[in-house]
Amino acid sequence: NLYFLSNWLPTIAKDAGLSTANAVLAGTALQIGGTFGTLIMGQLIDRSSFRRVLIPVFVVAGIAVALIGRPEASLIFLFGSIFVAGFCIVGGQPAVNALAGTYYPTTLRSTGIGWSLGIGRIGSIVGPVLGGELIRLNWPNSTIFIVLAVPALVSALMLILMGNNSLRQSTSANAGQSTSRAT
Repeated sequence: NLYFLSNWLPTIAKDAGLSTANAVLAGTALQIGGTFGTLIMGQLIDRSSFRRVLIPVFVVAGIAVALIGRPEASLIFLFGSIFVAGFCIVGGQPAVNALAGTYYPTTLRSTGIGWSLGIGRIGSIVGPVLGGELIRLNWPNSTIFIVLAVPALVSALMLILMGNNSLRQSTSANAGQSTSRAT
């Protein structure tokens, strides 16, 4: 999502009929949203938890990204959707990187973070290439942005599953400690 939006949003906006100035401002709104998202999410995560912040953020991201492709949307609605998508997608990226640092045990932390960032680099290649291919195939913008919303929703689902897995592991560990104490 991050790399597709960063690379293709101004082009798609221009092709959808926005002036060059407004197309550039669309890309700017994405990055400004991301700046605010990074700053605000960091504070929210400190007060709450990664899951409580990131699950709704990625659900909102999916909705906001899908709304960007609405051809009948007003310019204000479009820029609001882009800002929210930036807040969630661009702002969520540093939070996901920080989550990786807290998720892995100390003995595996550098390997886990390395793998996480490496997988992210795959997205930095696939996102723009896939976007370019969808544009080349003349897919409607509304369909492109609905497809683009899916990875954000998958991210929310993975966080839900990751949390359930962590809960299961901690429950199993606690049960094992209780059993060893009892014996």
